[in-house]
Amino acid sequence: MSQFQSLKMLIDVLQHSPLATAIYDSSDLNIAFANDAMLRMWCSDSSIIGTSFSEAFPNFKEEGFSSILENVWRTGISYQATATPADILDGDIKHKRFFDFEYKALVNDREETFAILHTSVDVTSKNKALQLLKKQEQHLSINSDLEEITHSLAHDAKNPIAIARLGIDSLRRNISEVEDSKDKWYEIIDQAMVSLNNIIDKTVQLSEARVYSPNKSMVFIADKMKFWCDEAILLYAANRTRIDLGVLLPVLGDPGGIFQIFSNVIGNAIKYSSTMQEPIIQIYSEETSKGVVYYIKDNGIGIPEKEITKIYDRLQRGSNSTSHSGRGIGLFIVKRVIERLDGQINISSKINMGTEVRLFFPNNSEISSNDC
Repeated sequence: MSQFQSLKMLIDVLQHSPLATAIYDSSDLNIAFANDAMLRMWCSDSSIIGTSFSEAFPNFKEEGFSSILENVWRTGISYQATATPADILDGDIKHKRFFDFEYKALVNDREETFAILHTSVDVTSKNKALQLLKKQEQHLSINSDLEEITHSLAHDAKNPIAIARLGIDSLRRNISEVEDSKDKWYEIIDQAMVSLNNIIDKTVQLSEARVYSPNKSMVFIADKMKFWCDEAILLYAANRTRIDLGVLLPVLGDPGGIFQIFSNVIGNAIKYSSTMQEPIIQIYSEETSKGVVYYIKDNGIGIPEKEITKIYDRLQRGSNSTSHSGRGIGLFIVKRVIERLDGQINISSKINMGTEVRLFFPNNSEISSNDC
């Protein structure tokens, strides 16, 4: 069988597959192929073949999907997401649907992307049932909530306590330090105590409410980012780390929950890249039609692809992370908190190339509603 015949057979198989499938074959996301299942899912037809993804679906660009695809093409790192909301336009009618999907980067021997394989499953009905079940479980799982509270306090309180101890030890060893240096340490210790106080307040709130019901307000990330980064650099002795900051947009959320999310994710990025020759952390945000997306990228050890879906489980860590301290609780907490803020976390990673964490914060709490 010739290569052409093999390719034709593959296309025929994909065309008749019940799994919605599309292929993009250029950096401008040209739609080279979309089977009938994908066209139905998009509420579109074959006339879009040969056009760019952004041109065919400007609303998807506004929601941030084009940006994710462009990043997959540029980096060669695949992207997976579950129960992700998207607005599907059927003429003038807009349907809110939820999807499990993957943007699979197809790379050559030089690790250059030559195509992206897009597969998707509509999980709207399943998501509605899970949301209802989750609400019922939240009212019934008092013991589980108390266990979460204990783990959260034990995990999050360690960092500010460790920072304060570092400061006290430094001041004790260097009594003759100049005033400017002392003032710096006093400020660091004071900030650590503020963080610890916030964590305790949040724990009391969780304990009293059993089910975390966040009080949302606008949180100005730019005002807090330097402290979060400096704290992690100090904690993990990562003085060689370069932090590249882009646009830092404010997000809607509970200040205590936002602290938990960013301090854990930034701490992981700095910790797991600290052994690299030139550790670099990139942090920036983008605005979409539904909210704000934050990207936190590192060039650290990465996570094995097959382990990414399990990394959110309590006490789960990447199999290649044993040389770094940790108990595997941080991302479990982040996922629980951001979902209760009606947001999402997605992770893409490649061994020895680094990890990208995508945090989505909606403009309002309607993102998980059951309307469609």
